[in-house]
Amino acid sequence: MAAHRHRLRVGCDDTCLLNLGDLHHVAKIINISFGGALVHFYSSPPSLHIGDKCSISMGGEVLREYSCEVVRAETPNFALMFTGMRKFIAVEY
Repeated sequence: MAAHRHRLRVGCDDTCLLNLGDLHHVAKIINISFGGALVHFYSSPPSLHIGDKCSISMGGEVLREYSCEVVRAETPNFALMFTGMRKFIAVEY
């Protein structure tokens, strides 16, 4: 599988929220690159299949939401390819 990678991956241990329709699942990011991420589900993972569209949200100073496509599904780990990104900047009242 490593031969198919085009971008450097960085190990990660951050929590993310995978959004699949109206459902939200907590997962851990195992590694990440500019092109995608490998996520791990602690509990029963959602029903994801290769080609499914979803998004993941990651916090920090700026909330980022990445549109994704599932490119590998090996329960409990799923490889996601990023297809877009939106940033949400926190607004203080």
